[in-house]
Amino acid sequence: MKVKQARKTKDLTTCTEVNPAEPQVAEPAPHKPHAPWSGEVSETFAVRPGGLLIAALVQCAAERGQSFPEMCRELGYSYPYLNLLMSGVRQVNQISDDFARACAAYLRVPRMSILMMAGRITQADLMEPGLYGPQTIEPAFQVLSKDAAWGPLVTGELRDVSMVSKYALVKMYEKAEGKKLLPEMDIAALQTEVVAMQAHISTIRAELAAKKE
Repeated sequence: MKVKQARKTKDLTTCTEVNPAEPQVAEPAPHKPHAPWSGEVSETFAVRPGGLLIAALVQCAAERGQSFPEMCRELGYSYPYLNLLMSGVRQVNQISDDFARACAAYLRVPRMSILMMAGRITQADLMEPGLYGPQTIEPAFQVLSKDAAWGPLVTGELRDVSMVSKYALVKMYEKAEGKKLLPEMDIAALQTEVVAMQAHISTIRAELAAKKE
């Protein structure tokens, strides 16, 4: 996947700070069929305060040949509100659920993917605390560590990995030994789309970091 440079147009690359107290919701533009977002982001906007979410919106608008005001109208939000997100006056990780839904509809991706790009949630947030927290995973991991065959394979590095990684190790141990140490994970709590988007975001960030070197 490549990170593309945003089109150099006045509407898409110029941010003028404004100061409305609340987001101004505009009337949504009449629906027109568009090609899905390519999954790429604007390199220019990815390093600005709006981060990956705004960079994705700008790139998608460029791919569709839309100006920034046209994109705002289709989202149903005003130019001043989007401008505040782009300039960092409003934090992207505090966007409303309504705005997240509007972005999801515009980019044609799940709302959870929008929340991840905005930094509102992470994969760890989807782990149910009562079932998949340290109080549940750690005892199961200790069973693995004390196993006569598996215990010697548990190095110091493995003992210090995250709870998510320990969960994965325990599940592999369960599969290999036919044991049941952890409750079944609720599939709805860890959506496939979210995992895919996390990988997508990691790839984008790696490409941006490589360009800086």
